[in-house]
Amino acid sequence: MNNLRSNKFLMRFFLIFFVHLIFVTGDQSMQIWEINLRRVLFLFLFIAYWLIIWYVAAYFSAVIHKKQASSIKNKSLFGYLLFSFNFVFGFIAGFGYNLIYRIVDMRIFHMNEVWSDVPIFNPELTMSLFSIYMMIFTADVFFTSTLKRKEDQLKMEKLKRENTLAQYLVLKSQIEPHFLFNSLSVLSSLIQTNTDIAEEFLLRLSKTLRYVIEKNELALVPLHDEIHFVNDYFFLIRHRFDEGIIFENALDKSIVQNSYIPPASLQLLIENAIKHNKFTMENPLRIILYNDEKQIVVKNNIDLRDDVVESTNQGIQNLTQRFSCFSEQAVNIEINESDFTVSMPILTKIDYERFNI
Repeated sequence: MNNLRSNKFLMRFFLIFFVHLIFVTGDQSMQIWEINLRRVLFLFLFIAYWLIIWYVAAYFSAVIHKKQASSIKNKSLFGYLLFSFNFVFGFIAGFGYNLIYRIVDMRIFHMNEVWSDVPIFNPELTMSLFSIYMMIFTADVFFTSTLKRKEDQLKMEKLKRENTLAQYLVLKSQIEPHFLFNSLSVLSSLIQTNTDIAEEFLLRLSKTLRYVIEKNELALVPLHDEIHFVNDYFFLIRHRFDEGIIFENALDKSIVQNSYIPPASLQLLIENAIKHNKFTMENPLRIILYNDEKQIVVKNNIDLRDDVVESTNQGIQNLTQRFSCFSEQAVNIEINESDFTVSMPILTKIDYERFNI
């Protein structure tokens, strides 16, 4: 990041220095190779002034770009706003340097005669600076847009790889022999004891497998779909372990209805908690799902099993990398003596439409 900033600064510095040489060439009051106090002072003023202008313009342009990226219906409006801002700002910047040039020349170097016949607006200098500003702005927008497209393409390729791995992990966990064997064993027992629950169990099992196969092709799914899937999955788990696991969903309804999430993310965390912890009816595994303003949180108590092979953390790493494709806010993992907590950034419809068009 520091190297990128340094390279950007140097690029801007040398470009401004090059533009300064062009103006010195056209200024009859200066000799291009002459070195004196006036030449050095104006070189410093020109570079310092236009560096500040460039950084200010870049800041406001970035704000407008961010608003444009987060807008669904008014992208063209923000495009016009970006052009209008730079058009006005470029003109003001050009006129501003014209005034600085004039005042310094007259007050410090007493060159009143040179400026006596030049109007304050000084159209030649002001419009020349304005024209160069707009050319640089246009080039900057082009290169920024090109880099953004390439960045999005790289993110999409990364996301496809992560989704492929996620699909493999979830399918593996759901279809591997021991899961099906345990599920069918529970189903067989239920058929003999409670046919109504057995029918519901079979329905939930089929819905779970269908979700895994169909939804993992998507980058994001509505959170309420993921919640339905988790409920089906937990129904199977609950009838296998009875009251050894307690699952509590404390998500706000508005978050559930308006948020999105990579498919099978919650199921992966629930499965991870079950896989690594021991639990009984007297000391159950408690898994709590809740949210704050910016995060969806999955929390479970810790009572690690003695026979668990050291984890590769492949599932958690995959989850973290998938979220990094959508949000600058990272997945946060906290572990203490009593709890394991995973906090995931809340994703919106904008993220969904960006990657699921």
